Amino acid sequence: MSKRNKIICIILVIIFIAAIIVTGVKGLNVDINYAEGTSIVFDIGKQFELSDVENMVDDIWEGDSSVVQKVEIYDESVIIKVRNFTDEQLDNLANKLNEKYDLGFTRNDFTILYNSNLKLREVIKPYVIPLIITTALIVVYYSIRYRGVKEILELLLTLIASEGIIYSIYALLRLPVNIWTMPIAMIVYAGAIIYVTIKHEDAFKNKKHIDKSKVQEEKASKNVENENV
Repeated sequence: MSKRNKIICIILVIIFIAAIIVTGVKGLNVDINYAEGTSIVFDIGKQFELSDVENMVDDIWEGDSSVVQKVEIYDESVIIKVRNFTDEQLDNLANKLNEKYDLGFTRNDFTILYNSNLKLREVIKPYVIPLIITTALIVVYYSIRYRGVKEILELLLTLIASEGIIYSIYALLRLPVNIWTMPIAMIVYAGAIIYVTIKHEDAFKNKKHIDKSKVQEEKASKNVENENV
């Protein structure tokens, strides 16, 4: 391993360790859809613009993460997901809804549901088996195509490093883990495979070209020797 690669490996290891420490102390920053929180459910009883309710929620829960969705077939009910709430915030929400839609809401008209924290392993679980199968098939292909342990190890280390970098970015930069996290990880996974495979294909073709040239040179040399004899 070159000095440059050793330095890169050391830096990556330090980053991974820092990410693990941050995760152990603070945990990952989880999107509101995955985090522990509360859902406020109510029925407006008439058609409404979702953006109007979103503006109300932004004013009341200013600076806090929230999700506003329509529910039921007639789109007359709303579910608001927030991390927490106060009675004052519920009163403000009722007043804004009453003013906008001419209702008679009080805080008691809201149904409060408590959401447990979704474990990250539940997010990752659907991807585990496909990843294992895909990686196994690629390893088999490498063993047939290149017939070397070095190429397989480089592939596996690159996959581990690339996914470790994604994890470290989320952990250290406190990016929210959301529905896009695993698709992004899969894109990086596929990109790493393509990069390593292209690299090995180029090396493989160059090696075959060099071997072919050597064979041709040896044949030419033998022909010259035979002519001299």
